[in-house]
Amino acid sequence: MNRPQSALFHKHAPAAHAQAARPDDRVSFLRLSAGERLLAAAAVSALLWAGVYWALN
Repeated sequence: MNRPQSALFHKHAPAAHAQAARPDDRVSFLRLSAGERLLAAAAVSALLWAGVYWALN
């Protein structure tokens, strides 16, 4: 069952090439390595537990 491809997801759309041409300086968790994502998750977890500890004392 083949459906026609939407114009938004067409591989040769001009907007897709314009977006890819400019560098993106924002941090994306999807672009980080597995170790960096694990480190970021551990840091967030540590901050949450520090907040719990602070709230309970």
